[in-house]
Amino acid sequence: MITAISVALLGASAAGCRFTAPDPGKDDTPTSGRVLVLADADCRPVIDQELLVFSALYPKAEVQVRYMDEADLVKAMLNDSVRCVITSVAPGAEQLAYFKKRQLSAPEVPIYKAGIAVVVNRNSPLQRLSVDQVAALLGKTGTLQVTTDAERPLGLDSLTALFAGTGSGVARLLADSLGIKAMRARALTDVPAVVDQVARDARAIGFLPFEAISDLDNPAMKALREQVRLLPISKAPGKPPVLPSQSSLADGSYPLARTVSMLLTEGKSGLGTGFVSFVANHKGQRIILKLGVAPITVPPRNVEIVHQ
Repeated sequence: MITAISVALLGASAAGCRFTAPDPGKDDTPTSGRVLVLADADCRPVIDQELLVFSALYPKAEVQVRYMDEADLVKAMLNDSVRCVITSVAPGAEQLAYFKKRQLSAPEVPIYKAGIAVVVNRNSPLQRLSVDQVAALLGKTGTLQVTTDAERPLGLDSLTALFAGTGSGVARLLADSLGIKAMRARALTDVPAVVDQVARDARAIGFLPFEAISDLDNPAMKALREQVRLLPISKAPGKPPVLPSQSSLADGSYPLARTVSMLLTEGKSGLGTGFVSFVANHKGQRIILKLGVAPITVPPRNVEIVHQ
């Protein structure tokens, strides 16, 4: 027979052994829990595929990816809840000081090489551009002419440059690398809007993240590519022009290139570390290879020889 004293002792014992459920946002591991990742919107075609496979392999892992324009992404790095950032821009002095204050090393892990694709109307007389001519078109100078297949050269100031998004990382990279102080261009809402405008206007020229049109096994990307024409770019006048492709990005022959990295800011071996490790290693790099951009590490091919 259970007495009142026994019941009281049992209650005290239960209270002392109360179980506290783990917090998936704090008690995460490399393959389980919850983590917030910020990513440049230009990287979405690649990161969505990485996330799809990672989530299938590790069902207890909840990786929340928030896509942003690069300009907003750089500001959002200064957020304690963010533990991984995917971008092609290196942290600035403000971000580095913030990481130092939090005692974070914030290592950058390169994951793939991408490029800036230049697209024109299929009926455009433009056949090629040099990097100097790209700079002139975007505002560095306005005096260069472009040789075309037509009888007359085409003035660069007669063309309208288009970018996808007001905080475009593509525009920032071109401005920084080409020394352009005031960009002469228009920003449309997204990549399909730029492609649509270029397809309708022979005087328009679009600058797109190559990831948005690189995977020709993707019907949506293939449809975008078919509406416009890729323009080859040369490193200097007189040099051979090169089209963006997986191979020209890998060997560095395409001049308008960029490297995308994952920046770890979690300060422990958690789910952010697990996701970065997955993308940077052979499984994640094999996904990137299939998407038409250049992985940092070429995955090995296993060939089995059968003797009969």
